[in-house]
Parts: sequence; structure tokens; C-alpha cells
Amino acid sequence: MRYPTHTPYRNGEGGVKVGLEPIKENKWLELDDLFVSEIKQKEKLYKTCLEDVYKETKDSVESQYELLNLLKSHLRTYHPTHKPSFNKKLSPLIQASLLVQEDLVLMLPRGKEYFLGAASLCAPSNWSLKKKFNHSLLHLHKNVPTYASKIGTRVNTFFKKLPNEKIFQRFNWSIYENPVLFQPAKSKTEIKRSNQITENNAGKRLFIRVERQTIRRLPVNKSIIFTIRVHVNPLDSIKQDFDLLLDLRDAVKNLTKPMKKYKSIDQINGPLVRWLELKLQSSKIF
Repeated sequence: MRYPTHTPYRNGEGGVKVGLEPIKENKWLELDDLFVSEIKQKEKLYKTCLEDVYKETKDSVESQYELLNLLKSHLRTYHPTHKPSFNKKLSPLIQASLLVQEDLVLMLPRGKEYFLGAASLCAPSNWSLKKKFNHSLLHLHKNVPTYASKIGTRVNTFFKKLPNEKIFQRFNWSIYENPVLFQPAKSKTEIKRSNQITENNAGKRLFIRVERQTIRRLPVNKSIIFTIRVHVNPLDSIKQDFDLLLDLRDAVKNLTKPMKKYKSIDQINGPLVRWLELKLQSSKIF
């Protein structure tokens, strides 16, 4: 069973924060043994529901080409054995998306704000590209509890001042009951968790879903590229790690009521916490 690659809930971390940390160029993208299967999923989604996973504005095309060339250069330098194929007849952003496992979102500067001008989003976490497309950064996060009041201005300022040569990463996490990557939704309020989740089956029925986001500026067009890589692991994957069980238990407990509702954890909070506490008790015994 695959152990989680990233654990942003360590130390009981929950809630919303900027949480940006600088990373080196060689850490920008994540390529692993899931590449083939995840690229096949992207290709399938482009064929079956393109409108749900891909959007672009006319003024984003130059930024798309700049991103495509940047990715090619990065891969040649830092992943020289990675030789994906791509179709030059496709849009530059779709070509770029098939080179990497990450989803790609281009934020274009317009006046004093940034707008979602193009995106390939094949692993949405209960998020609708159709609904969010061409909106401002603040509007994209309008339903996130405390975003506007606590970090919205700071994030917008960060975007404006982001140096060309810097790359940053941040993480989000939640608990889902479906491991598939493609999970669109029109609204968080439409999400209904199963009432069949119990403290006995939660380990197999629930999954830890982590988003790793990176942010960097395209130096020529000044757009900002978000990359989003989603990792999914069954809750059972941490059942023998006492420290991680404790950290996740505390992280869930530390979430505010609005944040639990936003993440839809409120619907499974009871069995989730009881499962974690049962595993903690078992670990103490042995």
C-alpha cells in the first residue's frame, strides 16, 4: 500500500493559510510511476468531457506557448530520461498538460488583479472549471472560509510582487470517500458523503486527498502558472504510523466548523475521528 507522499496535516495543521515556501527549480514538478496512468486519464477526459476540464481565453495563447516552452526546457534539464510524446495539433496548454502529471492553471494579469485565463484541470477537487473560469483570484476563493478576510489581500500582493526566478509551493488536504482524481462539482454544498461510513470501515472507505500547488511567474508575459498535483491514499495507509495518526486526528479536530463544512468533513467527522482514535489506542497497546 502506497504511503502518502505529502503530509500537510502534520502537527495538527488545518484551516486556511498562505503556507507558501520557496523551492528549487529541480523540485518544481513531480514525475513518478503513476505518469502513464494519469496521462491516459487526461487524454480520456479531453475526448469525453473537454468542456469540463479545459478552458482558454484568446489573450492567454502567448502565455500558453511560453509555458509549453518552459516545461520542455525544464524537462530536458531536470528529467532528461522523461520522453513523453505530444501532438502539435493540440492547443499549447493541452500539449503542456500531457508532458506532466500536474494540472496547469494560468492566471493572467489584468489591471490590479489576476484572472483565470486558461486551465487544464483534470483532477478537480470538488471544483468547477466552468463556473470559475475567467474570474479573479479573489472570486475563485470566495467560498473558502476566512480567505477574503485573512489572506486574500496578502495573496494578491504576493502575486504582484512574485519575482521571475522564484518558485513557491503550498499544500491543501481533505478526506474523500472516492479515490478518483476527476471530482468536479458545481458547489461544495452539493457534496453528499455516504452515511454508511463507520469507525470500522473508515480505513478502507475514506481517502486522504492532498493537493500540492506550485506558483511561478512566466517572465515574458508576466502571467502566473499554478501547477496542481493531486495525491490520493486510503486512510489505511497511515494506520501503523502513530505520529501521523495523531497529527491527522488533531488536524481534523482543529478545523473550524465552517472549514469542516467547506471540506465536507462535517458529514463524516464522527466515524473518521473514532477510527483514528481506535488506531491510536491499538498502537499504544502494541
